[in-house]
This record gives sequence, structure tokens and C-alpha cells, in this order.
Amino acid sequence: MQKVIKIFREIQETSSLNQKKTIIAANKDDESFKRCLVFLLDTNITTGIAESKIKKFAERTCLALSNVQLSSFEDVMEYLKVNNTGRDVDIANVKRFICKHDLSDEESTFYLQMVTKSLKLGCDKKVVNSVIPNLIPSFDVMLGTPIEKCNLKDGEWISISRKLNGCRAAFVGDKIMTRQGKVYSGVNHIIKDLQNLGYSNMFVDGELLYKNKEGLSDSEAFQKGTGIAMSKDLDKSNLKLVVFDMFPLDEFWTGKSKLSYLDRNNKYLMPFKALCKNSENLEVVPMVYEGFDHKEIWKWLDYAEAHDWEGCMLNLDTPYECKRTKNLIKVKKFYDISLRVIGSEEGTGRNKGKLGALVCKYYDNTVKVGSGFSDEERLNLWKNRDGLVGKIIDIRYKEVTVDKKTELKSLQFPTFGGFRDPADKAVADDEQEEFN
Repeated sequence: MQKVIKIFREIQETSSLNQKKTIIAANKDDESFKRCLVFLLDTNITTGIAESKIKKFAERTCLALSNVQLSSFEDVMEYLKVNNTGRDVDIANVKRFICKHDLSDEESTFYLQMVTKSLKLGCDKKVVNSVIPNLIPSFDVMLGTPIEKCNLKDGEWISISRKLNGCRAAFVGDKIMTRQGKVYSGVNHIIKDLQNLGYSNMFVDGELLYKNKEGLSDSEAFQKGTGIAMSKDLDKSNLKLVVFDMFPLDEFWTGKSKLSYLDRNNKYLMPFKALCKNSENLEVVPMVYEGFDHKEIWKWLDYAEAHDWEGCMLNLDTPYECKRTKNLIKVKKFYDISLRVIGSEEGTGRNKGKLGALVCKYYDNTVKVGSGFSDEERLNLWKNRDGLVGKIIDIRYKEVTVDKKTELKSLQFPTFGGFRDPADKAVADDEQEEFN
């Protein structure tokens, strides 16, 4: 394994994506290396082991609890593919291997990062698969593109629906997956309804939303629903699946549907809507307009803002493709604010040695702005980070959020928009009241 560890370290130590690909390509015939890549980057492989918990296990405890002696890391990976619920005995078996006295500190650290899946390569499975095709199973759903990056043709047919503010979720036979390919736990009430309706052989795409019987705002319902969906322990019976697309599951695994959107809607989605009308756990997102009049987009965007929607989605009459596409269009309003930089943070993974985020003062709180930078900007800003404090930057954000416990305000989805000239903007927006 020492050779494999050396390869992983070489990948980590270069910030060049092309160089990472070169290293992967040079070792594409090393079976141990490839197995470790799959174990680390395949989101379907979970271990149930948190770094904090495994570090707390003393070597003596491991010896007392363990019931299997794992002699190689190959054994560890195979063991964790089956025993992945985070039981004490599983942690003990793995920690006993990591604590072997003939392992170097480098080996122990590598194994610890691998079993907790915390090792950062600075590249993902898409990069690996571009070098070693189909090495790591990929689970990709269709992702939309902001309307400002799309060119709608005059007279092109569109369907407008409400943009859902939840957690992306796709039903595939007997489980519900995140857009990253991880399995949601605790949503058997939704799976059971879909299976009882006969949809085990269909790919059903939608979002998990909080049922919101108390009438919370869109933002509050998003925060509550997301917290429940991402939890391993909370009761998830208050979540529902709101569906916006579906087609046969075997087509999904090919990466593209056979039917275009309008035909999918008529053949699959509308009959499903009729079937699930009595279910508390299933809904179909309402289509508010279908036709050729693009002025309707802005009419419905105004309606969305007035009625506490996140925005609107536009579907074109095209096949479903398992990738980001300009045939699915996001339309939502963002707001602008100018805030003062009070610090910076280094990035991780592929952004190690570069800017990860600018930290800005926002009233009595801070906001980390980590999106909207090019790779070149991240590198240059990190090199010159000492001169960033005190500058004012423009930020685009979706909305203001409030933490219920602290009552501190923050910004949802903050994105860097550029630096302001002091001659043009000497006072940040959150400082205006203080300044006056």
C-alpha cells in the first residue's frame, strides 16, 4: 500500500487539475490504486465512521471489542462495504488495524482519512472517470442553468413551474437518492407510497420538502426541511416528495430519456398526479403556464416574489439529460449588497493554497463568501490576502435568513460580485445606519 499512498499524496500535492489527471493516467493499471479511488469517491460506499468517534477509541478498547482481525486495507474496505452502520464493534475492528504497530504515521493517517472518507484529493469522480472511463459509478440528475446564461429562441415552447426550495431527491426502485448519489435514510413512508402505486421501475425526480402544516415562510420551511432531510436521527415523516419529472428507470441509467418533456409530462406525470392526489407524501409540482409567450416568464417571476416562492423553472420540450443543461432554466431574483471584508480563509481540496472564502462583516454577524471566484482570482487573492481586509465587495444573495437561536441575520447563497472603488463606495451597506 505504500506505493498507493505515495500516488495519493502526489495527487494531493499538485494544484494543477491537468497534473492530477496525468498522475491518475500513469497509474491506471494499478488495481490497488483504483480500488482505493473507488472506495474514496464512490458516494454509494459509506462507512458510518466519523473521525471524532474513531479517535476516541483507545487501543485497549479496540482489542476488547473487536471480533475480526483485518490483515490488510483491502480487507478493511471490503469489511466496511457491508458493515457500515458505525457500530462500536465495526469501529473497533477498523481502529485495531490502524493501530497496528508496524504501520508508519503516514500509513495510519492515510487509513484514518480513507475510512472516514475525509481524504481530499482536489478532484472528484468526474475527473477520475475522464481519465479511467466508468471506473466509479456515477449518479447524475439533470441540473438547470440560470436564465441569464441561456439564449431562449423567440417563439420556443416553454413550461413554467414553481421553483421548489427543498432538497433534490430522486427515487430509483427501492431508495431515494441525493443529487450526489447518497441514500436518504428515514423516508420509507415515501418509498412505500411510490412502490404501492407501481413505480418501482420508474425514475422519479423531485425535491423533499417540509409538509409545512403550520404555514412557515418559504425560507423557514427550507431551513427546517433541510435540517430534517440531512439528519440521521430526526423523524422524517413530515417530509414529502414533490415530483417534477419521471420516466422509465432503465432510460435513466443510459443518461437520457427517450421522450421529450411534453410527451413525458402527458404520458407519465399527469397520470401520476391523478394517482397520488390522496397521498400526504407525494405531490406533483403545479405547471403555471405552457405555451410560446415568453412575457409570461416575467409575469410569473413577479408573482413568485409576491407569493414567497424561490423563483420559477422553465422546461423546454427536450429529452431529460443526466447533466447540467440549458434546456432546464432557473429564473429567480437575487439581491445585491456591499459588505466590508474582515478576513479570508484558505480553500480545501482543489482550492488548497488558494482563497476559499472572503469573510465579511454583516451587522452583528459574519458572512463567508466562497462562490463567484475564478481559479485565477482565488490564487491571486490568496497571495495578496493581507491587503483584502477593509475592502468593500459586492455580493449577490438570494435572501436574508435569521438564526432562531441567536437571532443573528445571515445571507443565503452569497456570491462574489467584485470589489468596489473606495471613491465610489466608502461605506458598506450594513454600516449605513451606523454611519448616519
